Amino acid sequence: MFKFAEGDAVALVGDYPGLDLDAGATGVVWALYNTDPPSYEVTFTGKDGLKFDVTMSEDELMVPTVIRELAGSSQNH
Repeated sequence: MFKFAEGDAVALVGDYPGLDLDAGATGVVWALYNTDPPSYEVTFTGKDGLKFDVTMSEDELMVPTVIRELAGSSQNH
């Protein structure tokens, strides 16, 4: 079972200095791989404005904070 779907916004759980990405950096899932644990191909935009793809395991990703907060506030209405 996948936690994320194609087109979902995701955020990094931790820093990735080799990729110049900080925890919380957001990207978009465009492929899902049936591995254990599940993994995803995610497009990120670097600090230089260039886009690149990275394969990441599910435990390296989370729902971005802004989306999580919006989802919580919509449940309160």
